[in-house]
Amino acid sequence: MSAIGTPESLLQAPLTERILAAVIDIAIVFGLCLFPRIGWIFGLFYFLMRDSISIFKGQSFGKKLMRIKVLTLPEQEPLVNYPEKSALRGIVALVPGLNLIDLWYLITVGYRLADKWAQTAVVPYFDSDSESDSWGNAI
Repeated sequence: MSAIGTPESLLQAPLTERILAAVIDIAIVFGLCLFPRIGWIFGLFYFLMRDSISIFKGQSFGKKLMRIKVLTLPEQEPLVNYPEKSALRGIVALVPGLNLIDLWYLITVGYRLADKWAQTAVVPYFDSDSESDSWGNAI
């Protein structure tokens, strides 16, 4: 039995959705890096802080499209107020060798090593606003 506050304690997002969200986010990073001179800075910033961007309510663009979200443990809050957790998750993905161990951990255990270290979990998320139009009327 898993204790509250561990990645195993929550319903994890499906592996395919997590991978597709990562592919979308990496495509955005590559697109940002195409801007001359400072594009790599924007790409790096997006990569490290993508899960704590407040305009997406604590979801990266890829996670928003795949309807998954990163939550802190045990509070179960989005990473908007925890940019250091988002940065830690991104740094783990950037370090050569450690990123392969992290991927292996995701495939075999069901959550990333970075999730364990940052005390986060990636869960399915359905925005309550998606069932309404721009004026808040139910569709």
